[in-house]
Amino acid sequence: MYWDIELTPEEVEEVIQEAYKKISEYKMETVSILTLESLKPFSYVGGELVRAAISPVMPALGESLGLTSEKMLQVFEDRENIERLIQLLEENLKKEEVERRQKREEAKQKKIKEKERDEAVKKALKEAGKRKGRLA
Repeated sequence: MYWDIELTPEEVEEVIQEAYKKISEYKMETVSILTLESLKPFSYVGGELVRAAISPVMPALGESLGLTSEKMLQVFEDRENIERLIQLLEENLKKEEVERRQKREEAKQKKIKEKERDEAVKKALKEAGKRKGRLA
């Protein structure tokens, strides 16, 4: 309303990336995906309602905050941008799941090796005890 701005595709991507980073920073990917998917059909109407309710107050909070909020409203009024954010969050969750599985597998392999080593030590000690008994 108060800021009549046109966003370039680079600025749109920057806003999406900033939202993605903030959501990931707080580990809120799953909740955010659920919320975004639920609210995606109402994105345009919701954006207009927020503009009507919040825009008169934004100039009082400062130009920087006002421009930032206007950019976010413009970006997330478009369902495609919401879908882009959801895709980024889902990709991040998939990567984290793969990393968790790899760590679990590595830990499992480490435990198996430790168990094998312990069994080999026990066997060696047992055989050493038998030899000692024969020599005595």
